[in-house]
Amino acid sequence: MKTIVDEAGEVIAKATDDHTLIGGHHRLAVAASLGQRLFWRDTGEPVKLDLFFRHKFSSTDSLSRSPRL
Repeated sequence: MKTIVDEAGEVIAKATDDHTLIGGHHRLAVAASLGQRLFWRDTGEPVKLDLFFRHKFSSTDSLSRSPRL
């Protein structure tokens, strides 16, 4: 398990080794929206937030398709 911390060392979220979030989803989203820099506690490397916030589908995908009748 890996821990994501902010610049002050406060725990923001926890993730598995393959970067699946298992806790702190809301705190991670808030920290990202505030532009905080986040780091992996074990290595000190910056966390790449796009790993957690990329989506396969856009919220507009379902709107762009017309229903089939």
